[in-house]
Amino acid sequence: MPLHQSDSIILKTYALGEADRIVVFFSRDFGKLRGVANGARRMKNRFGATLEPLALSRLMFFERENRDLVRIQSADLLHSPMDLFADYDRAVFAAQMVELIDKFLPEHEPHDAVYRLARTTMDAIRENCPLTAAACYFEVWMLRLAGMFPDLFKCSVCMQPIPVGDERHLAHGLQTAVCSRCEIRDGVVVHPEVPVVLHWILKNRLAGETEYGPLTELGKGVRDLHELNQYWIRHYLER
Repeated sequence: MPLHQSDSIILKTYALGEADRIVVFFSRDFGKLRGVANGARRMKNRFGATLEPLALSRLMFFERENRDLVRIQSADLLHSPMDLFADYDRAVFAAQMVELIDKFLPEHEPHDAVYRLARTTMDAIRENCPLTAAACYFEVWMLRLAGMFPDLFKCSVCMQPIPVGDERHLAHGLQTAVCSRCEIRDGVVVHPEVPVVLHWILKNRLAGETEYGPLTELGKGVRDLHELNQYWIRHYLER
């Protein structure tokens, strides 16, 4: 039984019997895993708040051959989630983010880019990043990293680039973009603010109380892009 150590984001926990707990966690080095923490439900236990959902903890765990569950040996708390729970809107957003990570990621597959995205997003909302900006940013990058975000800057008909300021449509099914020069039936016009917002997201790092440009100035673009993100997320999860 090899002993592993990895910084991890706690996603979910479930009761197991009277004293133990099943913990779903996203480790930087080993991906999403499920493990048993013996005695974690007792009033006095060695884990404390390290296994609370949204906590960032350094876990030590054993992998057991032919077992789906690892055994969590110990945990050190690196960042408490209490500051997220102190604000209702932050807590709701963080819970939605964790749910998306849990649904998108298969088990036992490391994904450092998603881990860094989650850490960056949680750090940004702790530093008062607007939640609408954080949500749109996180959704775009989760979809891109999953290979499910359509290229809105390239025409799927003529294969030519579509500049940020040019008109574009989404073809039937909302999976491909078409420029204004190409004919399209039953297409949906993309609001001109959407590519501006998207371009900012793809070119900039999310941070705390800094200038967010289009993410705070172009409300219609952010709302429309969020609605498209939600459509593509549903499409991905229903496959």
